[in-house]
Amino acid sequence: MSTRGLGEEESVEACIDALDETATVLAHHPPRALAAALAVHLQAVLGVLHGQGECSAQEIRQWLEELVRGACGDDA
Repeated sequence: MSTRGLGEEESVEACIDALDETATVLAHHPPRALAAALAVHLQAVLGVLHGQGECSAQEIRQWLEELVRGACGDDA
């Protein structure tokens, strides 16, 4: 589920900017609480995408694996 090739680069950039602003507002929360809340929302968004046929379960798994590699600094 890479954002590349979606033809929505401007929308993605605008969303990133909005999320950056929101993260600033939420910075007073403990990182684990923020991560848990974001995970709940991400699960809901991915569920909608999957339910609407926008992506497969395998695509979601691959995307989440990319997130883990990015977050943990793993190249494998």
